[in-house]
Amino acid sequence: MKRLLSKKWLMTLSSVLTLLIIFLMVGIQTGVIHGQTIGNLIRTPQAKTSTDANTVHQDTAALKTITNNPKLTVTMKQQAIQTSLQKYLDQVGADGNVAVSFYNLAPLAGSDAANANDASIYAEGKLAANVNGADRRVAASTYKLFISAYLFDQIATGNRTWTDDDETGFTEMIVDSANDYSESQLADYGADTLNAYYQQLGWGAVFSNDDDPAATSTNDLIALLKKLQSGTAPFTQSIYREKLLDDMASQVYRDGIPAAVASLTPEATVQDKVGWYEDYNNDAAIVTLPNGQRYLLAIMTKGVGYMDFSEVATIAQKVQQIVYGN
Repeated sequence: MKRLLSKKWLMTLSSVLTLLIIFLMVGIQTGVIHGQTIGNLIRTPQAKTSTDANTVHQDTAALKTITNNPKLTVTMKQQAIQTSLQKYLDQVGADGNVAVSFYNLAPLAGSDAANANDASIYAEGKLAANVNGADRRVAASTYKLFISAYLFDQIATGNRTWTDDDETGFTEMIVDSANDYSESQLADYGADTLNAYYQQLGWGAVFSNDDDPAATSTNDLIALLKKLQSGTAPFTQSIYREKLLDDMASQVYRDGIPAAVASLTPEATVQDKVGWYEDYNNDAAIVTLPNGQRYLLAIMTKGVGYMDFSEVATIAQKVQQIVYGN
């Protein structure tokens, strides 16, 4: 009996008990909402191929019933959303070819979302979830966000002066995902110097001295995006921070997260950086919805095909539906 229950099963059991309480409080003794049983809402599917758009829409309808119920506490509503999201992420990440990290930001001050009755549910970070988030994977051109971070640190500390060549090269690096500028920065500073800086910030090493591809994780991409959106070091100087954000909003490869968000909320703003290398396709984004809801999302995939962001888009679309209902 000593090791009969693992930590993973104990956590699952805790989620089950919480949702049982939720359903009892709603007064649904059969455990069914919009055709979704308690088991369907809480179990972790084992195969990626079993989930389709209908399943997500059904789960979303069930979650809306929960989140709109005034009898439930904010914590219970957050648990319901987070459990459903984690169930989906565990499914898409089951084969190890996909990593996803999601982090909700607080709604924009003064926005419809901030003034809504359910605003407290979306308190920053309360719905965060990931699958394979700590795994180091081929970064492809998302590494250029880390190059940006180091450059901005050098400017802030007075060790670098921004030039016209920097202005041009930087824009091409982010908007067009051109490699010349980023590779020249890597050559000038060196992998050891750059990695030491990233590790000071709590991130993993990105570059190798052995000509291996740059590597990162979805968790580290989210950590960088948190600093970028909040304007904390190394993104403290607004002129350079705004430049990066503007370039991300206008980058030209928009078949991943931007396409997914546009299919659901056409007026949303997506500031992202993509990357592709062989059959690795990645995207990391700051998303602002028309009602003021905001979130960070990083997705890294392998095995779909060269420069194929279809799986990224599918995952991004379903994540937004699960958390925000649209």
